[in-house]
Amino acid sequence: MGLFDKKSQDQPQQPSMADMVKMAMQMQTDMLQQQSAMADATAGTTVGTMTWARKVMGLLSPPQPGFVKRCSCGICGAPKKLPTTQAYVYCDYCGALADFDLRRACESDTMPGPEYMRLVNGAQAQVGAAQAAGDREGYKALQRQIFDAYVTHVPNAVSHRARNDASYRAAYINYMAESATVRAFDDEAVRLEAEMRDRVMGLRYSGSMMAQQGELETFWPMVDTLERQLVVFNALNKSSGVAEMDPDRAQHLTSKMAWSGFAQGWLPMLPDDGAQQLLARAGLTNEYVAVQVEEGQPRKCGGCGGEIHALDGAKAVVCDGCGRTLDVGAAEIPCVNCGAHMTLPAGAERTTCPFCSVNVEKVGIL
Repeated sequence: MGLFDKKSQDQPQQPSMADMVKMAMQMQTDMLQQQSAMADATAGTTVGTMTWARKVMGLLSPPQPGFVKRCSCGICGAPKKLPTTQAYVYCDYCGALADFDLRRACESDTMPGPEYMRLVNGAQAQVGAAQAAGDREGYKALQRQIFDAYVTHVPNAVSHRARNDASYRAAYINYMAESATVRAFDDEAVRLEAEMRDRVMGLRYSGSMMAQQGELETFWPMVDTLERQLVVFNALNKSSGVAEMDPDRAQHLTSKMAWSGFAQGWLPMLPDDGAQQLLARAGLTNEYVAVQVEEGQPRKCGGCGGEIHALDGAKAVVCDGCGRTLDVGAAEIPCVNCGAHMTLPAGAERTTCPFCSVNVEKVGIL
């Protein structure tokens, strides 16, 4: 998701043209490394009288109370029925990643801090040397360090599952590092990366510095290159077995998340008609439908104590609050100390009561 600092929107610092080009180039590197982080280009800029976030949100249909994003699970086929507050939209029945909500992503602060940027900048020479030497294992190890720092220091840019699920976090880091490595040592992927750099450098701007806009004639070639990149990236992930490493089982969404990162970076720099065309071309126009009352059971998350709703027939859900995957197919367990009932994380036999901090397990107190 985008690398912007919402806290600074009230008093944006306008970069020079050289700075904007430099940030655009950095944004392309981020997208190629992370597939979902291509939004450095416009940090702190304004478009007319609106900040980037206001412009993006003004272009997207807003989620309203009582409405849910229209989508269906790619794993079990179930339609999404319960509203979510997260950009990563998980299935109400099996807990698989069902969709990605660009507008929700724009609501979060995903600006990388100085520690992360120091690590990335400090690693670039080693990354380039490993790639030039054909050292795949060394390159992969460096990518693991980078993605580990990314998850740590930019938590809102990745799934909220990574906050408290150590196995998911490790799997995500390995998956992203493997994917980056496969691309770095594929001739066509490398060629397309160079082509995208040329496209970014060739982008022409118009308007005043307080209302910079990219000229569409030079912008659409960037989009054409991105489309070809995604075809190549997805084919590489599939042929190399990297796709099977995805902890979200969401290869059907990798292109959408890459488009979302790209859109977050460039929408503020486009005229409204061009922005709408990009959203339509990328399949990112949101549609929300009214929540239909469903039979189910209110429950408490055994990790954070947050409220969840288990629909009839549901087996697993991801808690919007803490990101833990909960086993709603099993009965709740009570805390014999405070009496609270809770749902255990999937695969867990015990947990710490989120209400009184006493250790509990399926058969009682530890």
